[in-house]
Amino acid sequence: MHETALGRTRWGRFSVVTGVASVAIGALGFAMANGLLAASFNVNGRPFQIESAGLQGNGFGAIMDNVTKDNADGTTSGQAVARAGFETANLNGLCAAVHQSVLGLPFTLKIAAGNPADAVNDIAAADMVLDAQSVNSNASMNGLALGKSADDVALGGSATSLGGTPGNFGLQSSTANLNGLHAEAYAATIAGTINLTGLSLAIESGSTNCTIVN
Repeated sequence: MHETALGRTRWGRFSVVTGVASVAIGALGFAMANGLLAASFNVNGRPFQIESAGLQGNGFGAIMDNVTKDNADGTTSGQAVARAGFETANLNGLCAAVHQSVLGLPFTLKIAAGNPADAVNDIAAADMVLDAQSVNSNASMNGLALGKSADDVALGGSATSLGGTPGNFGLQSSTANLNGLHAEAYAATIAGTINLTGLSLAIESGSTNCTIVN
């Protein structure tokens, strides 16, 4: 009897937590899909997964920087990241997978948009910046300037700054095309607008990953 009571309490709490989360992400998704707000993703100093079948960007810049990450023992420490940004970007499909624990059970918040199978760049974003511990892609760039001081890196004509430290490594290019983008990111920010087609936000049981990139 005691175990049954605990079981009912646990799942009751679970239903409340996931219900509130579903309403919140549903409202967020509607606003993002209709271009009503900028978007910022940061998961308490832990990396999350971002994938896209392809990205065509203008005003590209990248620098070396540091973020604060959470350690398994409860402490925090510095983590070197590549901070990359685009003045404008068009993406062929987008998926983000965030692994979380709810009442000790693993769940994944998955955000997906577009159709990566149709080879159409149907997602548009402005002033997009990504802090990542790793980025994998096949890339081509035009007007590449390598070895710039990080504080001198610009995203085309955008007023958005990457906040680079003078003397740190930086690069920029007029355009950057990425094929098969996979990143383990600590933060993703769209300071301008993002227009998403076919947006879906879901809470999945277990730790699942995006499957756009093989």
